[in-house]
Amino acid sequence: MNAGKKFENNFRDSMPDDVFFYRFRDGTSSWDKGEMTRFQQKNICDCMLHDGKYLYLLELKSHKGKSLPLSAIRENQIKSLTDADKHKNIIAGLIVNFSDIEETYFMDIKLAFKWFYNGVRKSIPLSEFRTYCMPINAYKKKVNYRYAVEEFIKDVWKAKED
Repeated sequence: MNAGKKFENNFRDSMPDDVFFYRFRDGTSSWDKGEMTRFQQKNICDCMLHDGKYLYLLELKSHKGKSLPLSAIRENQIKSLTDADKHKNIIAGLIVNFSDIEETYFMDIKLAFKWFYNGVRKSIPLSEFRTYCMPINAYKKKVNYRYAVEEFIKDVWKAKED
């Protein structure tokens, strides 16, 4: 599993029980009908979550280094998230994890829009995140667990039969 997918999974697994979380599918398909045909799903973002008050539309990015390349963000996402952010009780933005320095930030889509369209740089420097974005604390676990879910289900079924 690549670092980006691992970050997405860790983010999903960090959700409190009372927060609705949905990860959009990465639906890439291809088929051959005479010519090579490819279809790439163009989702607005990676995931949405709802905390009972706000709907969050979030694009998750994990990157090594001290800047986020603008090429890592698709233009349709910037435009769609910017449009969504105009609606009441919707918060749209990027969650950016700088994996090698273990820092994670929320960047509001309005700031990402400015960076994407200003044409001055090809990347957003870490200093911008540290100055203008919301840090998201992370806690590194020493050991990951795997649970015997299949055995648990069999035990529950057996208990229900008795």
